[in-house]
Amino acid sequence: MSSTPSFATHLAGLDPVKLGAVLRARPDVLVEPLPRGFEQLAQRLTDARSLSRALTELDRDSLQVGVAVALLPGPVTADRLATLLGVPRDAMHAVVDGLFARGLAWPVPAATGGEGGEGGEGGEGGESILGEPAIRLPAPLHSHWSEPFAEIDTATQLASAALVEDVRTAVRALGEDPTGLRKPELVALFARLLADSVRVAVLVAALPAPARELLTDLGSAVNNDLPFVLMLAEREQRAGPAAVRALIHAGLMLPVRGLAELPREVAVAVWITEHRGTLTGPPDVPRPAVDPAGVRSSAQAAAQDAVRTVAALLDEAATVPIAALKRGGIGGRERLRLAKRLSLPPADLPVWIDLTATAGLLIHDDAGYVPGPGFTAWREATPSRQWAPLALAWYVQEHAPSGRELDDERDIAPPLPIESEAGLLRGTLLRAADGGRSVRLTAENIDWFFPLDGYPDPLRAAVMAATIREAELLGVVAVDVLSELGEALRTSAADLADLAGPAAAFPSYRALTAAITTAATALGDRCAELLPESRPSLILQSDLTAVVSGPPTATMAQVLRAAAEPESRGAAGTWRFTPASVRAALDAGWTADELLDALRAMADHTPPQALEYLVADVARRHGHVRVRGLRSAILGDEPTTTELLHTRVLAKLHLARLAPTVLSSPEDLDTVLAELRRAGFYPVAEDATGTVIVPSSGRASSGPLTRHQKSASPPPAGSGRTRGAGGAPRRVTPEELVTRLLTDADEGVPPPSPLVRELAGLNDRLNDGELALLAEAVESRGDVVIAYRDKNGKRTVRRITINAMFGRWLDAWCHLRNDDREFAIANIQSISPAG
Repeated sequence: MSSTPSFATHLAGLDPVKLGAVLRARPDVLVEPLPRGFEQLAQRLTDARSLSRALTELDRDSLQVGVAVALLPGPVTADRLATLLGVPRDAMHAVVDGLFARGLAWPVPAATGGEGGEGGEGGEGGESILGEPAIRLPAPLHSHWSEPFAEIDTATQLASAALVEDVRTAVRALGEDPTGLRKPELVALFARLLADSVRVAVLVAALPAPARELLTDLGSAVNNDLPFVLMLAEREQRAGPAAVRALIHAGLMLPVRGLAELPREVAVAVWITEHRGTLTGPPDVPRPAVDPAGVRSSAQAAAQDAVRTVAALLDEAATVPIAALKRGGIGGRERLRLAKRLSLPPADLPVWIDLTATAGLLIHDDAGYVPGPGFTAWREATPSRQWAPLALAWYVQEHAPSGRELDDERDIAPPLPIESEAGLLRGTLLRAADGGRSVRLTAENIDWFFPLDGYPDPLRAAVMAATIREAELLGVVAVDVLSELGEALRTSAADLADLAGPAAAFPSYRALTAAITTAATALGDRCAELLPESRPSLILQSDLTAVVSGPPTATMAQVLRAAAEPESRGAAGTWRFTPASVRAALDAGWTADELLDALRAMADHTPPQALEYLVADVARRHGHVRVRGLRSAILGDEPTTTELLHTRVLAKLHLARLAPTVLSSPEDLDTVLAELRRAGFYPVAEDATGTVIVPSSGRASSGPLTRHQKSASPPPAGSGRTRGAGGAPRRVTPEELVTRLLTDADEGVPPPSPLVRELAGLNDRLNDGELALLAEAVESRGDVVIAYRDKNGKRTVRRITINAMFGRWLDAWCHLRNDDREFAIANIQSISPAG
């Protein structure tokens, strides 16, 4: 029996509420094109990519139970697991029910139990015991969890290769009489005895300490990268011959071709023994006694300060583009300059750079990093709608912005993306800390909530510390609990099913930005009461400082940025007027009257006399010395310079008289020489000291240098390609998909289209659901994710945007290679939705 029909039958038998719960736990199946019928739904849920996403939300207890189901032979029931792992029956059933609710396993009733596991994998399911349903796993998940033990030979394999007397001795050691049995019977009996995990556990407990340690060492090292044969030899040599002999005499190892071999069943039994009693249930994280009003006040203050900080950063970028490194990103020196200019801790600046870039508020162009097209609307929005895109951008970051991990000890400058698991840890932390639990204590137990993060303990602790710091900066966490803003963020992020890693879920940052913008509107409205609008107050003081309480308006920030220097930021920001800052405003085009009028219009009181005197004094001296920019100076007697000034063909040089015998031009030296010669004059070139320049070729330049104009410049990113860079695929709610599935069940799934049948003829490896996905992408020129094996046998996973299908080939845009590619349909190994 194949895995898909039995799982499809289970899904079809669920009531709409339970089916909706499964779909809500596995939101990647809610992406169009939607599965048609329960068979396609089952195929989608058992797709390796979908399963890998679901595993990121699996806690330690669920993971251990799932692995045990994959390792144990024969039918596996919740009661059998409870006995083997030493867990109360009710607790085990709760964990198993959690796997069912996530679509990571399903029950197989006694009447429909089959022999062995799904897809030819032993131990995935089977007939129930005493009427209790057995637990069945999807074939890819079963293979993944049992893979570390797959290379270890089974008792049957080892006994078949061993000498009869050695098998007979092992059977006798296991407590059975082998007299009169032939080898096939001995092999079957040996395998049956070792399949009894309880028997093996009792034998292991009776072993001498060195032998027990050898087995434990082997059981814990199964996941080692070394081949098991080499690992076994190395561990045996370390333990010594006495420990090996003890295991052979106990029937737990078997001599095969002169080597002591460990059967897979014993390794599994050791694993079960080592994990007995380790299912603990969720950590008991306390709920600190906090004042809700204090939490709200602290969160509001942090959120308002975050908005002020980002506004200051973007206002600065609007005035002077932020310098970018050649490879992209904002370098360390520029970050230090910005931090000093904005009065920010240098360690926090990468947070705001990453968040503004992810939200599309800061973009990279030829001049550097500048505000994005949505900046003006964001700057004029309400505080809650200003905060919302920043919070969502933080939630979807793959890395921890304030703890950016290094790549080969090289700093990855923000906002360049980093591959990291910190984003998954962040989502897990917010999910686990819900309900008023201590955020810091939840972080200390995060390895229970997310055991597959892959971080060593010190690095995980550093990532958690950075995450909590960032959450506090945004007001998501306050006083060690999730604030109302944090709870609203979780709800809004949950509405966007896969908004937990842009690289995995979106084809480009443009699509990610569009998703954030859409979600930010709802989140901003939800938080409107928590972040109300407040009128900023500007007080101009006689010590030439300006104090701004509340977030400054765009106009207020523009005037203060132009004419004053920031000294401190916070609930009340302080700016200082100095001769240099006022002069900078006049250099930018302000007049003294305009500046004072603007300050009078914004301030609560009339500007103090000291400030008026300062502005008037700087204005009086401003412009007394003038500096004219030029690239060439033309020297000659007064009649000649006058003639040059009035020669019409030389108008393009924009000549200006500086003195009776001196003209200036903004054009470079070679251009001026060429134009003067073309007009019939005979100029010579001089360097800055007045020495005549003699060309090395002995001839003057015949024209302007144009090599920079002629050199080919790289096309802009995405030039000529816009498909696949738009928004994410449309999603439906679980209720909508349930309705559609039930309709399909009543009316019948439409027969395969001609295109699906054609694709099936070109690739017999893909199942019905994958063929439907591919056909939909071909017809709509949409995106899919394919696992592809090229002509050299190399396997890659790529996101592609299909242009057309011709014959047995797909013409598509490959997001991995950022170029057009052709793919043989027959070489596609699997297909997943692009959402």
